[in-house]
Amino acid sequence: MALNRRTFLRTGSAALIGTLAAPRPLRAATGPRVFDLYRGDKRIGQQTLDVGRSGSQINVAVDINIEVRILGLSAYSYQLYSREVWADGALQRLEGKANDNGTPHRVSVLRTGGGLQIDGSGFRGTVQGNPATTTYWSQAFLSRPTWISTQDGKPMNINTARAGSVEVPTPAGPTRATVWNVRGDIGRLDLFYDANGEWVGNRFEARGEQARFVLARTGKPLAPIWS
Repeated sequence: MALNRRTFLRTGSAALIGTLAAPRPLRAATGPRVFDLYRGDKRIGQQTLDVGRSGSQINVAVDINIEVRILGLSAYSYQLYSREVWADGALQRLEGKANDNGTPHRVSVLRTGGGLQIDGSGFRGTVQGNPATTTYWSQAFLSRPTWISTQDGKPMNINTARAGSVEVPTPAGPTRATVWNVRGDIGRLDLFYDANGEWVGNRFEARGEQARFVLARTGKPLAPIWS
């Protein structure tokens, strides 16, 4: 029953899907966006995502806490803390720390004239261009062929393709979302974005069982912050 830790490392987010009532748009809200993480039917964790703009600068804060318990005992735990700074659509800085069931990971990224300088437990070196990160909060990330892990700094080659639509549950009721298949170094990940370009969850496999983040608190709209 152990989780696929490699999958959690590379994804970190997902959403419940199913046959639901007629879709409704998300209502306006404030504060961070919160997802509950499920493996199968069991809730095993939570992610908090807070995005804000100050002038031309966008600040992104992600906190993830996961614990799998079997017979009342902790069988697996995972914590991630990451902070990003963006400007003009480009990543400027990233600081992240994670504890994967006792194994520490870290990443520090800084944009210089020579590109993104990465010092992480999974990669040390320079990445050119304009990569995304594994926070998924902006639909604009789908057009970028390289994503940087917020856990250990590893650059990942990514391919994306639109794959129809699905209804996903939200605190405001079911919402129609476009499904994007994300493949490559990240494994098999499906991301969901609604008609307004808001990230409302995703799904992936964890040792043959579906893992997903269910939107528990909508928070403030994220797409206008990127725009």
